[in-house]
Amino acid sequence: MAFWDILRPVTNQAVAFDFFTSIIVFVLSIALFAISILAFRRTRSRRFVFVTIAFFLFATKCSLNIIDLFISPGYFFHKAANNIFELGILICLFLAIFKK
Repeated sequence: MAFWDILRPVTNQAVAFDFFTSIIVFVLSIALFAISILAFRRTRSRRFVFVTIAFFLFATKCSLNIIDLFISPGYFFHKAANNIFELGILICLFLAIFKK
């Protein structure tokens, strides 16, 4: 038995709830995107521009993941494309933290 076999029950349970968690994450990301837009309009801070872009990328990624569940699971939105979105999100958050 390999070490990662311990994680199989957790993984199987996560797969069973994948659609519901995807919807919840999508709704939360849209809400955070809207809140970040309101915060940017109020403060006009350049940092909120990067945070807003990060939440937009996150919402887009979540919507593509949901579409992927219906069209062709795992083939429409490949893991490599998912990684590109996550890299963009991390870059935007990095710039929001360290950019003056």
